Amino acid sequence: MRKLIVLIFSVCLISCLPTDNAILNETVAIPETGWTIDNPVRFMAEITDTNQRYDIYITVRHNTDYEWMNLFLFLKTLYPCLDFSRDTLECFLADETGRWFGRGSSSVRTGTMLFQRDVRFTQIGNHQFVFTHGMRTENLQNIMDLGMKIVPSTH
Repeated sequence: MRKLIVLIFSVCLISCLPTDNAILNETVAIPETGWTIDNPVRFMAEITDTNQRYDIYITVRHNTDYEWMNLFLFLKTLYPCLDFSRDTLECFLADETGRWFGRGSSSVRTGTMLFQRDVRFTQIGNHQFVFTHGMRTENLQNIMDLGMKIVPSTH
């Protein structure tokens, strides 16, 4: 009987281990006081393989008091050679009728969106991703977390 309990416990423990081979999988909490323009969210990923292709996902966690159906994000990517690029992302959080996308219960929703598919980084080293919101308010309310995930592409 004891061996069976140990076996069941071991299987449960192994099944809980991450099988994800993400090179970046982080979430940053936004202050409850709001997300101001001068408070960027930063992520860092070390790229070791310039032949590998990656998929990049953005996750937004917000509450249902959020005023808009979308979220504009400005992304500045800083490369190891000190060069950079800029992107603008529009994350749809609700449909035209106001029905929230994403998962969640009660007043909190989490949505994950594919930002780029089959991306190949051309430089080895640390890449920094700096997000600021692009909404028409200085202090954006009701955004709780911003996350970024970079995984090897399966395409």
